[in-house]
Amino acid sequence: KPVSYLRAWLTSQANVTTLLGGGLAAAIASFPAGIVGMAGALVVLGTVQVLAALVVPDLPSFRSKVDRQTRRAAIDARRAQLQHELFGLHGGLERVSGMEKWQKYQVIVERANVLYRIASEANSQLSYDDAERVDKASVDYLALWLAEVTIKERLRNGEEATLDRRLREAQNALDAVDETDQRYKLLKMAHDDYAAIKHRHDKLAARRMSIEAALVSLPDQVEEIYQIVVASPYSSSLGSKLGESLSRLQLEEDIELELSQNDLDSHYFKTGAQG
Repeated sequence: KPVSYLRAWLTSQANVTTLLGGGLAAAIASFPAGIVGMAGALVVLGTVQVLAALVVPDLPSFRSKVDRQTRRAAIDARRAQLQHELFGLHGGLERVSGMEKWQKYQVIVERANVLYRIASEANSQLSYDDAERVDKASVDYLALWLAEVTIKERLRNGEEATLDRRLREAQNALDAVDETDQRYKLLKMAHDDYAAIKHRHDKLAARRMSIEAALVSLPDQVEEIYQIVVASPYSSSLGSKLGESLSRLQLEEDIELELSQNDLDSHYFKTGAQG
Protein backbone atom coordinates (compact mmCIF):
# COMPACT_ATOMS: atom_id res chain seq x y z
CA LYS A 1 0.00 0.00 0.00
CA PRO A 2 1.56 3.35 -1.09
CA VAL A 3 2.47 5.77 1.66
CA SER A 4 0.55 9.07 1.65
CA TYR A 5 3.11 11.67 2.74
CA LEU A 6 0.47 14.41 2.77
CA ARG A 7 -1.71 12.39 5.13
CA ALA A 8 1.35 11.61 7.24
CA TRP A 9 2.04 15.32 7.59
CA LEU A 10 -1.58 16.28 8.32
CA THR A 11 -1.80 13.68 11.09
CA SER A 12 1.72 14.26 12.43
CA GLN A 13 2.35 15.49 15.96
CA ALA A 14 4.06 18.62 14.60
CA ASN A 15 1.06 19.62 12.49
CA VAL A 16 -1.45 18.85 15.24
CA THR A 17 0.60 20.99 17.63
CA THR A 18 0.67 23.81 15.05
CA LEU A 19 -3.12 23.64 14.69
CA LEU A 20 -3.66 23.70 18.43
CA GLY A 21 -1.20 26.54 18.86
CA GLY A 22 -2.80 28.51 16.02
CA GLY A 23 -6.26 27.96 17.46
CA LEU A 24 -5.10 29.15 20.86
CA ALA A 25 -3.45 32.22 19.29
CA ALA A 26 -6.69 33.02 17.46
CA ALA A 27 -8.65 32.72 20.70
CA ILE A 28 -6.21 35.03 22.49
CA ALA A 29 -6.29 37.53 19.61
CA SER A 30 -10.08 37.73 19.88
CA PHE A 31 -9.92 39.28 23.35
CA PRO A 32 -8.32 42.63 22.46
CA ALA A 33 -9.33 42.74 18.77
CA GLY A 34 -12.58 40.83 18.74
CA ILE A 35 -13.75 38.83 15.77
CA VAL A 36 -11.43 40.72 13.43
CA GLY A 37 -8.38 39.66 15.43
CA MET A 38 -9.52 36.05 15.49
CA ALA A 39 -10.23 36.06 11.75
CA GLY A 40 -6.79 37.50 11.03
CA ALA A 41 -5.08 34.87 13.15
CA LEU A 42 -7.07 32.09 11.45
CA VAL A 43 -6.13 33.42 8.01
CA VAL A 44 -2.46 33.31 8.99
CA LEU A 45 -2.90 29.79 10.36
CA GLY A 46 -4.65 28.67 7.17
CA THR A 47 -1.88 30.15 5.03
CA VAL A 48 0.77 28.39 7.07
CA GLN A 49 -1.15 25.13 6.79
CA VAL A 50 -1.43 25.37 3.00
CA LEU A 51 2.24 26.24 2.56
CA ALA A 52 3.32 23.47 4.90
CA ALA A 53 1.12 20.95 3.08
CA LEU A 54 2.72 21.97 -0.22
CA VAL A 55 6.31 21.84 1.04
CA VAL A 56 6.77 19.46 3.97
CA PRO A 57 5.47 16.19 2.37
CA ASP A 58 8.06 16.54 -0.42
CA LEU A 59 11.03 17.11 1.89
CA PRO A 60 13.49 14.16 1.71
CA SER A 61 14.03 14.26 5.48
CA PHE A 62 10.29 14.08 6.15
CA ARG A 63 9.76 11.26 3.66
CA SER A 64 12.66 9.33 5.13
CA LYS A 65 11.17 9.66 8.61
CA VAL A 66 7.73 8.51 7.40
CA ASP A 67 9.25 5.57 5.51
CA ARG A 68 11.08 4.48 8.65
CA GLN A 69 7.93 4.70 10.73
CA THR A 70 6.01 2.71 8.12
CA ARG A 71 8.66 -0.04 8.00
CA ARG A 72 8.84 -0.13 11.79
CA ALA A 73 5.06 -0.55 11.97
CA ALA A 74 5.24 -3.41 9.47
CA ILE A 75 7.97 -5.11 11.51
CA ASP A 76 5.91 -4.78 14.69
CA ALA A 77 2.82 -6.15 12.93
CA ARG A 78 4.77 -9.23 11.82
CA ARG A 79 6.13 -9.60 15.34
CA ALA A 80 2.65 -9.49 16.88
CA GLN A 81 1.29 -12.06 14.42
CA LEU A 82 4.16 -14.47 15.03
CA GLN A 83 3.97 -14.12 18.80
CA HIS A 84 0.22 -14.74 18.68
CA GLU A 85 0.73 -18.01 16.79
CA LEU A 86 3.62 -19.17 18.98
CA PHE A 87 1.70 -18.40 22.17
CA GLY A 88 -1.24 -20.37 20.80
CA LEU A 89 0.91 -23.38 19.94
CA HIS A 90 2.79 -23.41 23.26
CA GLY A 91 0.00 -22.48 25.66
CA GLY A 92 0.50 -18.77 26.22
CA LEU A 93 3.21 -16.26 27.13
CA GLU A 94 3.79 -17.77 30.56
CA ARG A 95 4.99 -21.06 29.10
CA VAL A 96 6.84 -19.48 26.18
CA SER A 97 8.74 -17.04 28.42
CA GLY A 98 10.50 -19.95 30.11
CA MET A 99 11.81 -21.40 26.86
CA GLU A 100 15.42 -21.02 25.74
CA LYS A 101 14.40 -19.76 22.29
CA TRP A 102 12.33 -16.98 23.86
CA GLN A 103 15.31 -15.90 25.94
CA LYS A 104 17.48 -15.77 22.82
CA TYR A 105 14.79 -13.79 21.02
CA GLN A 106 14.65 -11.25 23.86
CA VAL A 107 18.42 -10.76 23.64
CA ILE A 108 18.15 -10.03 19.90
CA VAL A 109 15.39 -7.47 20.60
CA GLU A 110 17.54 -5.80 23.26
CA ARG A 111 20.51 -5.65 20.89
CA ALA A 112 18.33 -4.12 18.17
CA ASN A 113 17.05 -1.42 20.54
CA VAL A 114 20.60 -0.49 21.53
CA LEU A 115 21.63 -0.30 17.87
CA TYR A 116 18.66 1.96 17.10
CA ARG A 117 19.86 4.33 19.83
CA ILE A 118 23.41 4.28 18.52
CA ALA A 119 22.21 4.93 14.95
CA SER A 120 20.31 8.02 16.18
CA GLU A 121 23.46 9.61 17.65
CA ALA A 122 24.86 12.52 15.69
CA ASN A 123 28.38 11.15 15.09
CA SER A 124 27.46 7.49 14.77
CA GLN A 125 28.61 5.66 11.64
CA LEU A 126 25.86 3.07 12.05
CA SER A 127 22.98 3.67 9.66
CA TYR A 128 19.35 3.40 10.72
CA ASP A 129 18.82 0.82 7.98
CA ASP A 130 21.50 -1.45 9.43
CA ALA A 131 19.96 -1.21 12.91
CA GLU A 132 16.61 -1.98 11.32
CA ARG A 133 18.02 -5.13 9.73
CA VAL A 134 18.92 -6.43 13.17
CA ASP A 135 15.40 -5.60 14.37
CA LYS A 136 14.02 -7.55 11.39
CA ALA A 137 16.31 -10.41 12.40
CA SER A 138 14.46 -10.67 15.72
CA VAL A 139 11.23 -11.19 13.79
CA ASP A 140 12.93 -13.61 11.40
CA TYR A 141 13.98 -15.61 14.45
CA LEU A 142 10.34 -15.90 15.55
CA ALA A 143 9.37 -16.94 12.01
CA LEU A 144 12.02 -19.65 11.96
CA TRP A 145 10.86 -20.84 15.38
CA LEU A 146 7.25 -21.02 14.20
CA ALA A 147 8.33 -22.89 11.07
CA GLU A 148 10.31 -25.38 13.15
CA VAL A 149 7.28 -26.12 15.35
CA THR A 150 4.99 -26.41 12.33
CA ILE A 151 7.32 -28.72 10.42
CA LYS A 152 7.88 -30.92 13.48
CA GLU A 153 4.13 -31.39 13.76
CA ARG A 154 3.82 -32.14 10.05
CA LEU A 155 6.63 -34.69 10.18
CA ARG A 156 5.12 -36.29 13.27
CA ASN A 157 1.86 -36.68 11.39
CA GLY A 158 3.71 -38.06 8.39
CA GLU A 159 5.08 -41.12 10.28
CA GLU A 160 8.12 -41.80 8.11
CA ALA A 161 8.20 -45.56 8.78
CA THR A 162 4.54 -45.90 7.83
CA LEU A 163 5.08 -43.91 4.63
CA ASP A 164 8.03 -46.09 3.62
CA ARG A 165 6.07 -49.28 4.29
CA ARG A 166 3.03 -48.15 2.34
CA LEU A 167 5.16 -47.00 -0.57
CA ARG A 168 6.88 -50.40 -0.70
CA GLU A 169 3.53 -52.18 -0.51
CA ALA A 170 2.15 -50.03 -3.32
CA GLN A 171 5.23 -50.73 -5.43
CA ASN A 172 5.01 -54.47 -4.80
CA ALA A 173 1.32 -54.52 -5.68
CA LEU A 174 2.03 -52.56 -8.84
CA ASP A 175 4.82 -54.95 -9.86
CA ALA A 176 2.49 -57.91 -9.35
CA VAL A 177 -0.05 -56.88 -12.01
CA ASP A 178 0.16 -56.37 -15.74
CA GLU A 179 -0.39 -52.93 -17.25
CA THR A 180 -3.46 -54.29 -19.01
CA ASP A 181 -5.00 -55.30 -15.69
CA GLN A 182 -7.92 -53.09 -14.64
CA ARG A 183 -6.34 -52.73 -11.20
CA TYR A 184 -3.11 -51.30 -12.63
CA LYS A 185 -4.41 -47.74 -13.03
CA LEU A 186 -5.72 -47.61 -9.45
CA LEU A 187 -2.53 -49.11 -8.02
CA LYS A 188 -0.42 -46.67 -10.06
CA MET A 189 -2.43 -43.74 -8.67
CA ALA A 190 -1.97 -45.04 -5.11
CA HIS A 191 1.77 -45.52 -5.68
CA ASP A 192 2.19 -42.03 -7.14
CA ASP A 193 0.24 -40.47 -4.28
CA TYR A 194 2.44 -42.19 -1.68
CA ALA A 195 5.56 -41.24 -3.63
CA ALA A 196 4.49 -37.58 -3.71
CA ILE A 197 3.77 -37.61 0.03
CA LYS A 198 7.16 -39.19 0.71
CA HIS A 199 8.86 -36.57 -1.47
CA ARG A 200 7.19 -33.74 0.44
CA HIS A 201 8.09 -35.43 3.71
CA ASP A 202 11.75 -35.66 2.72
CA LYS A 203 11.80 -32.00 1.67
CA LEU A 204 10.29 -31.01 5.02
CA ALA A 205 12.94 -33.03 6.86
CA ALA A 206 15.72 -31.27 4.93
CA ARG A 207 14.08 -27.88 5.51
CA ARG A 208 13.82 -28.61 9.20
CA MET A 209 17.57 -29.16 9.38
CA SER A 210 18.27 -25.82 7.70
CA ILE A 211 15.87 -24.08 10.07
CA GLU A 212 17.44 -25.65 13.15
CA ALA A 213 20.87 -24.50 11.94
CA ALA A 214 19.54 -20.98 11.34
CA LEU A 215 18.01 -20.84 14.82
CA VAL A 216 21.43 -21.59 16.27
CA SER A 217 23.43 -19.25 14.02
CA LEU A 218 21.17 -16.17 13.90
CA PRO A 219 21.63 -15.09 17.56
CA ASP A 220 25.40 -15.49 17.15
CA GLN A 221 25.35 -13.35 14.01
CA VAL A 222 23.40 -10.61 15.77
CA GLU A 223 25.81 -10.72 18.70
CA GLU A 224 28.74 -10.40 16.30
CA ILE A 225 27.17 -7.31 14.69
CA TYR A 226 26.39 -5.83 18.10
CA GLN A 227 29.94 -6.27 19.37
CA ILE A 228 31.43 -4.72 16.21
CA VAL A 229 29.19 -1.65 16.54
CA VAL A 230 29.64 -1.19 20.29
CA ALA A 231 33.42 -1.47 19.94
CA SER A 232 33.67 1.35 17.39
CA PRO A 233 30.36 3.13 16.70
CA TYR A 234 32.10 6.28 15.40
CA SER A 235 34.75 4.57 13.26
CA SER A 236 34.69 5.43 9.57
CA SER A 237 35.47 1.79 8.78
CA LEU A 238 32.37 0.51 10.58
CA GLY A 239 30.44 -0.01 7.36
CA SER A 240 33.06 -2.29 5.81
CA LYS A 241 33.39 -4.27 9.06
CA LEU A 242 29.65 -4.86 9.19
CA GLY A 243 29.25 -5.79 5.53
CA GLU A 244 29.93 -9.53 5.80
CA SER A 245 28.01 -9.98 9.05
CA LEU A 246 24.94 -8.19 7.68
CA SER A 247 25.05 -10.24 4.49
CA ARG A 248 24.82 -13.42 6.56
CA LEU A 249 21.60 -12.13 8.12
CA GLN A 250 20.16 -12.05 4.61
CA LEU A 251 20.54 -15.83 4.45
CA GLU A 252 18.02 -16.20 7.26
CA GLU A 253 15.62 -13.83 5.48
CA ASP A 254 15.95 -16.00 2.36
CA ILE A 255 15.05 -19.10 4.39
CA GLU A 256 11.92 -17.38 5.70
CA LEU A 257 10.91 -16.26 2.20
CA GLU A 258 11.31 -19.84 0.98
CA LEU A 259 9.13 -21.03 3.84
CA SER A 260 6.39 -18.55 2.94
CA GLN A 261 6.21 -20.17 -0.50
CA ASN A 262 5.43 -23.61 0.94
CA ASP A 263 2.26 -25.07 2.41
CA LEU A 264 2.93 -24.90 6.15
CA ASP A 265 0.09 -25.13 8.66
CA SER A 266 0.46 -21.54 9.83
CA HIS A 267 -1.65 -18.48 9.11
CA TYR A 268 1.53 -16.42 9.04
CA PHE A 269 3.17 -18.41 6.24
CA LYS A 270 -0.08 -18.94 4.34
CA THR A 271 -0.73 -15.19 4.19
CA GLY A 272 2.84 -14.34 3.13
CA ALA A 273 5.68 -13.93 5.59
CA GLN A 274 7.09 -10.87 3.88
CA GLY A 275 3.83 -8.99 3.60
